[in-house]
Amino acid sequence: MPTVADFRTLLTVERVTTPEQLAEAFAVRTDVFVVEQQVPEELELDDLDHATTTTHVLARTGAGEVVGTARLLTDPEHPGEVHVGRVAVRATARGTGAGAALMRALEEVALAEHAGPDGTVRVLLSAQVQAIGFYERLGYVVHGPVYLDAGIDHRDAAKVLRRT
Repeated sequence: MPTVADFRTLLTVERVTTPEQLAEAFAVRTDVFVVEQQVPEELELDDLDHATTTTHVLARTGAGEVVGTARLLTDPEHPGEVHVGRVAVRATARGTGAGAALMRALEEVALAEHAGPDGTVRVLLSAQVQAIGFYERLGYVVHGPVYLDAGIDHRDAAKVLRRT
C-alpha cells in the first residue's frame, strides 16, 4: 500500500478527453457517492456530465489507478463564473493530497479558459458540511445556511481567482 508521501509524489491529474476516462470518472463517483454515501444513482449522474461546456479531471497514481475525479461546469451566459462539483476521492486516497490536486487542476482550467475581461474568475461550489474544512484550507469562503442536496447537508462556498 502506498504511503501518503508516495501519493503526493506519484499522483498526476489529467483532463478527461476520452469516453474511457469519463467511464473511470463515473466509476469513482459511483463508489463514493452512490455506494458509500447512498446518493441515488439517478441524482448522481446527469446531463451536465456530457455537456460540451463541462470539464472533468481524474487523479491517477503512478501505478495508473484512478483515485479521484471532479468536474467544472461553465455557462457562456455567465463569463467569469464557474461551478466545481462532484469532487470525489476514493477512501484509500483521502488525506493524500488527491482532492487538493483535483481542485488545483480545475482552478487552473477556470482561470486559463473562463476568466472574465478583468482577469478574474469566481469559483462556486456546494460543499458537503463534512468537507467544509478541506475547502476552507484551499481558500474558499463558506457562506449561507445549511441545505440538503441528495439527502446530505451542504453549504455554498466561493473563491475568486486572479491572473497574475
